[in-house]
Amino acid sequence: MASVKREMDIRKVTTPVLLHMLGSEMKFPFLFLLKCKLTLNGFKKTIDPRFPEELVELAVLPLWVYVNLKKKIGQKRAFEIMRVVILTGGISSWNLTYKAAERERSFANLCDTEIEVNKLGFTRWNTLEVVERTAKRFEVKVTKCLYHELMTSLGFPELTPIVCQIDNAAFNSYLPDKILFNRGGPGHRISDGKRECNFIWETRNEG
Repeated sequence: MASVKREMDIRKVTTPVLLHMLGSEMKFPFLFLLKCKLTLNGFKKTIDPRFPEELVELAVLPLWVYVNLKKKIGQKRAFEIMRVVILTGGISSWNLTYKAAERERSFANLCDTEIEVNKLGFTRWNTLEVVERTAKRFEVKVTKCLYHELMTSLGFPELTPIVCQIDNAAFNSYLPDKILFNRGGPGHRISDGKRECNFIWETRNEG
């Protein structure tokens, strides 16, 4: 009998991490998180309806936790805690979405999967263009990032670079001895004020 594929609820990964970190900040972290969940719908109603429902569902709880956490422990600590939580969940989700344990790790497979994920995965709301693809170099540019637009519309543009950090960590750990990911230098992202984000993968020279 063929096995049925199920999407993993990444909150099963991020919630224990968040509760552990909040344990150092407050007496009853579980109650804090429960309150965030119970009041989530009110926050959700403030989000511009132009954003896709699936994107909103993916992002709304971490954003609402961030809002409430800032009020409780201040922006700096709240940001650092959510940075760890978002990166943890993002890397886990990335590895599952890119089928890192199922497909052979190769430069060609990574390039194919990047295009596939942009069509069907968690970056499907972004506009991506392939600039160059050879056996040793792959470059794309993102000219529209709905993650950044959503966070900016809610007043949290500082969170977008965390999403960018997921790319940095995931791509550079895919085949670290063979493939190098970069953005063509610092400041080459929409979250930096540029019109597009640069993504460049190159094979390392052996020797």
